[in-house]
Amino acid sequence: MNFTLKFLGLLFSCFLVQSVLVGQESFNLEQAIKYSQEHSTRLKIQKLDVQDAKDQIAEYYAIGYPKLGAKVGYSYFINVPTSILPDFISPAIYDILVKEKLLPTNNASFGGGVPVQFGTKNNLNASLELSTLIFDGSFFVGLKAQKLYKELITKQIAQSEADVRYQVTKAYLASLVVKENLQVLEKNRSNLQNVYKELNEIFKAGFVEKLDVERIELSLQQLDSEKEKLDRIAGITKNLLKFQMNFPLDQPLIQSQTLDDILKSSYIEIMDPAIRLNPQARPEYAVIDQAIKLSQINIKRYKGSYLPSLFGFASHQESLQRTKLFDSKDNSWFPTTVVGLNLNVPIFDGFDRKSKISKAKTVLFRTELQRSEFERGVQLEFENAKTQYINALTSLDSRKKSLVLAEKIYNTSKIKFKEGVGSSLEITTAERDLYQAQANILDAQYNLIVTKVELDKALGKI
Repeated sequence: MNFTLKFLGLLFSCFLVQSVLVGQESFNLEQAIKYSQEHSTRLKIQKLDVQDAKDQIAEYYAIGYPKLGAKVGYSYFINVPTSILPDFISPAIYDILVKEKLLPTNNASFGGGVPVQFGTKNNLNASLELSTLIFDGSFFVGLKAQKLYKELITKQIAQSEADVRYQVTKAYLASLVVKENLQVLEKNRSNLQNVYKELNEIFKAGFVEKLDVERIELSLQQLDSEKEKLDRIAGITKNLLKFQMNFPLDQPLIQSQTLDDILKSSYIEIMDPAIRLNPQARPEYAVIDQAIKLSQINIKRYKGSYLPSLFGFASHQESLQRTKLFDSKDNSWFPTTVVGLNLNVPIFDGFDRKSKISKAKTVLFRTELQRSEFERGVQLEFENAKTQYINALTSLDSRKKSLVLAEKIYNTSKIKFKEGVGSSLEITTAERDLYQAQANILDAQYNLIVTKVELDKALGKI
């Protein structure tokens, strides 16, 4: 009984833990990126492409491996084939009879020949055939091209992983900004609610007008309306993050990292000499470079096809021909063994190889131009990202000062109003300025983080 209760308790605990794990997931930014890379359908398809490339290499290897085949054939002749042989015996005998003057003249007709049957009713053949490639100029170059193709797909996966990281990072940040806005708005609403209560008490005491209370009440309603709108936006941005992560949309997702946490890692010294552009650090560069190598090896492969190809072969056959198949006193097995070489020499192919080489050279030239254009584009992207980052730093510093000033004005307005030397209009005006300053600084923080992400992308660090 006690064992049963313990077992049921353990089972319930496991079920409870599993329910929590399934029903709720918490991610910091790196965990969200890792999750998305593990569950991305696009990356899964590309990984299948790598496996497909491996299978193609194995298939291509098979061209150069020796091939061994066996054949067994049995034939039963219901009617053994008949052949017509010329009648060379009758004329010879007739000539002798004429010479011996036993016949008067040599003018006899001997017909159309003698029908004879060659062979046996039962024929059994068993053979082994071996063939192998000895030399083919294009084969070994083609094998290298297959390996380069697999490496190309692998590098494309690295490029896709970087793109997934970039998209998830931006979606994660967008969701955090909305979340931060909601927290600031809730804090402002709580403070304004306290002001409203105090002002309402003062109104009851007859020291302020009803209009002053109504102005604060209108501000509260506006904050409530803004909160409803932000709640809907928060749902949209969270779903976008789930989509980018390939996370189930119907399950809750918790972001364990705050905007401040990410902001701390976004400050860099932009004039640091270590921050230098290296186009080769970009995953796109590796893909283009691999494509160039593939084009170069393709040209070699077509040129190699001008060389002769040499194949070797060997064949051994055993043949059994009997009138009665299982009569051991009849004929025995007759062996036939052949070995040889086949040399294929290309002479003229109607300019097929020439046109293929020309096409491959065009592809190579186009890819080299694409690499050059990519390097120029990366340089421009880096310079723009660096400028935008510097602007974001400057803007954040300026907006921090504006927020301090807005908070000071708002607090002064409240004190003046309580002392009877200020108006509710001053409070609402200062309040709007404070909210705008808070929104501006959140926007500046977000811009700083995003420009840091763009800079990392330009440098190939993402």
